[in-house]
Amino acid sequence: MQTLQAEQEAWKLFRRALRKEDQEAFDALWRFARYHAAPASMASRPMPFEAALMAMLVAMERQLLELEKEKKNGDGGGVAL
Repeated sequence: MQTLQAEQEAWKLFRRALRKEDQEAFDALWRFARYHAAPASMASRPMPFEAALMAMLVAMERQLLELEKEKKNGDGGGVAL
């Protein structure tokens, strides 16, 4: 988890340069990475950021799949992670 925090800290200036709505999206990606921190740590990647990116991608794909399922079923509910 400390490695993940260090990675996020390294992107601080990038985040600050983003528009407000993009900062919110950026923060959501890091929440996804923290949510999947345990599986990411099991990956034992030489570059920890790779595992964080994969965790972000998994969470985003999960949201897409859930949205597609809701659309197919006609549900109006939201996706939460």
